[in-house]
Amino acid sequence: MPLRAFADEKGIWRYQVRLEQVSPLYIEALLNYEDRYFYQHPGVNPVSMLRAGWQWLTTGKIISGGSTITMQVARILHPHERTFIGKAQQVLRALQLEWRLDKQAILELYINHAPFGGTIEGVQAASLQYLNKSADQLRHSEAALLAVLPQAPSRLRPDRHPQLAQTYRDKVLRRLAQFEIWSPKTIKHALEEQVAVWPLRTPVIAPLLSRRLRQESRASRVIASTIDRDLQLAFADAVKGYTAPLATEISAAALLIDNQSHEVLAYVGSADFYNSQRSGHVDMVKAIRSPGSTLKPVLFALSLDKSLIHSESLLADVPRFGTGYRPGNFSGGFSGPVSAAEALQRSLNLPFVQLIEAFGDQAFANKLMHVGAGLRIPEGEASSAIVLGGAGSSLEQLVKLYSAMANQGQVYPLQYTQADETNSGRALYSPEAAWITWDILRKLDRPFRHSRSFSYVQLPEFGWKTGTSWDYRDVWAIGVNQQYTLGVWLGRPDGKPMQRTMGRELAGPLLFNLLELLNHSNSTELAKPDRVKEAEICWPDGRAKEQVSVGCDESRIANTIGGVTPRTLANRPEERALFYDPMQHFLIEKASSLRVSRACATGSVSAKSVSLWPVAMESWLKADYQRAVKVPDYADNCKVTLNSKRKIRLAGVKEGQIYHSLRGSEISLKITAEGEVSDHEWYLNGELVQSGSNVLKLKLASKAQYELLVQNRSGATGRVSFQIL
Repeated sequence: MPLRAFADEKGIWRYQVRLEQVSPLYIEALLNYEDRYFYQHPGVNPVSMLRAGWQWLTTGKIISGGSTITMQVARILHPHERTFIGKAQQVLRALQLEWRLDKQAILELYINHAPFGGTIEGVQAASLQYLNKSADQLRHSEAALLAVLPQAPSRLRPDRHPQLAQTYRDKVLRRLAQFEIWSPKTIKHALEEQVAVWPLRTPVIAPLLSRRLRQESRASRVIASTIDRDLQLAFADAVKGYTAPLATEISAAALLIDNQSHEVLAYVGSADFYNSQRSGHVDMVKAIRSPGSTLKPVLFALSLDKSLIHSESLLADVPRFGTGYRPGNFSGGFSGPVSAAEALQRSLNLPFVQLIEAFGDQAFANKLMHVGAGLRIPEGEASSAIVLGGAGSSLEQLVKLYSAMANQGQVYPLQYTQADETNSGRALYSPEAAWITWDILRKLDRPFRHSRSFSYVQLPEFGWKTGTSWDYRDVWAIGVNQQYTLGVWLGRPDGKPMQRTMGRELAGPLLFNLLELLNHSNSTELAKPDRVKEAEICWPDGRAKEQVSVGCDESRIANTIGGVTPRTLANRPEERALFYDPMQHFLIEKASSLRVSRACATGSVSAKSVSLWPVAMESWLKADYQRAVKVPDYADNCKVTLNSKRKIRLAGVKEGQIYHSLRGSEISLKITAEGEVSDHEWYLNGELVQSGSNVLKLKLASKAQYELLVQNRSGATGRVSFQIL
């Protein structure tokens, strides 16, 4: 069944078919009614023509036609006047056709160009329009009806003149009975059927994909897509129903591919093709939009391959001092030390800025370009922002990228038509990086109704990720398992912001609604590569426990590639070293256990080494992990100017303090950070509110929970939480 039909330049509806794509019943009815000796005559049947001429001379009217199928094809291709000269021209054209073409080719011309009423030509178009079925599925009565319609296509149109059409159909059936082509029982049952046809309508399934394929293949009469018709209809209905209660300007798109064949199985380009308010004519599958956080898994996998991280590497979700680019997290606030896996699952922004600075923003963009999924980068200059949505991509590009997790890290071109060549994939990352990334994403909690304990449909394991672009213009959700990759997008095609909403809240439920429509009987869990090895690693060092001699404050089990456990990445962009060295060495005076230098030591000393956490994480660390505990003070006789990299103490507000606002009045606060007067950055609930002075003045009226964080140039931080009731 066609997805969509386009009339030709003359407004004719025709579906090109081959002879073997038409029911043999139709061919039997056609030949035995119109031209019994089709395979014997040379294009003209002299006996039939003489009989027809004699009947016309003796009665003064046409009793039977003398035209063969070849002559009818000649008249269709080269119309002529109904005169003796015109008939002679038709005979000559018929003889030419027989000379040039074989019988099968002539018959195929007839079944594709014969008129069936109005602007319908060809048996396939007639079958689809009148009977709502393909011409290879015709019953006996339907085959007889379509065989006779071209005799008088306007007069016998079954949608307008069903009784007359039935009379002529029965004439065909009786002729077939006379010639004993079909059995008497078959003829009897066919005669009992009433002529009933469907209202004429043009199929519009996958309209935006159909339009796209037609634009790309204008020379093709028939384009055989890879779309699964039933899935397409189900997806389109589900997307339309899901968006119905949303704001009238919001559209949606969904793209489903088979991971083994790389064929596109469902392509929903908009929420409702006929809804102008939702810009239903705009194809959002290929539209360039901000991908939000959806590129984070790609960077994660690439960083695994480059030995920058393992799954439990220590990353820093902390403010970035002294940089022009200061992204926050959608949730507000900071989390301090987090594992790479946690950063990916929670979609924390700052750890991925740390990661792309280590990997290289241009290198990341080049990787995507190499596999045919290049980003649309403003002014062509890559920056750290590209991993957080600061570049353009599309739903089809993202789905293609995510399918690499199910294809050993290979990215393949998507197959939209059965004529598309199967191209080899290009390596984006290793099979090990693919599996580790997918394993982390499959542990994400699903939307509530689709949780494993609540859902009525038991879905296989899916790795999935959501994304939200700046100012809530786009929300995404993409899921992948061994069999399928599915992506959805929601937003306004005009690019305006939606009401405050997140990909997890809006796109996530739609993703799982669609996943529940799929047949998962052939789905299996992605196989774990042999080179994925578990290793016990240490924080803050990051390496395997057996490699860390001092300071394994916390141990974790990490998935690694071949057992490689890199050190913790440096988390300050101005640091020259790529990896963080946690070890600090100093001298201890044995008598006092205080810190000394060679110059000021008065008694015997011993060397001591401690493992220190990155200074920017101090405010989130347990007391035992902080530098104030790990590093002893200097002895009194050692005159040392300390460059404090310890936790900043704040005056003016206490941890956990509660303020009561009377009748909505403002609460005025003055908070002072100890130490240097300048070069401080203050963050309130994750947003930068002041740079410079070590004194912050606030006026707050909103009743809420607040987190205040300050950071100085050396990376030291101070943090306090308070509440206004």
